[in-house]
Amino acid sequence: MNFSVNSMNPAFSGTMLIPYTEIQKKGTKADETMRQLGQETAKFAKPEDMQVTQDGILVKIDDAKEKEYQAIIAKYGVNIKKVDTPITQNNNADISTYKFMVSKLNPEEADKKVEEYKKLQEPEKSKEYLKVYNEFKQSPHANEKIENK
Repeated sequence: MNFSVNSMNPAFSGTMLIPYTEIQKKGTKADETMRQLGQETAKFAKPEDMQVTQDGILVKIDDAKEKEYQAIIAKYGVNIKKVDTPITQNNNADISTYKFMVSKLNPEEADKKVEEYKKLQEPEKSKEYLKVYNEFKQSPHANEKIENK
């Protein structure tokens, strides 16, 4: 996989697209790479600077940090593209992901847990998300667990 910035307006602010084809790659190495890239991306962008689209996840990177983020992309060898698509809304991608995880872990309590999660403020929201994420990764619903069966 190569990183390239094709025919982009150099003055355009750094919006990157992480295509679903990269996110959905299977295998322990690919899963680990995406987790590491997600952790690195969280250092560069807040949840409101991300948007789920039909093609993948858009991430708005501050111009001052764009070169550093491009180095991270190159480090992991992930095919992420710079695009001229602005972040138009905060569609609460974290809430969608949280809802998915809790519905797998506790289907009977999922709606209640999601409503409580929406009311949390940072840093409690981040702590709760991380708690559920870690529980989900240890559950039989995680990709790694499904592939091993």
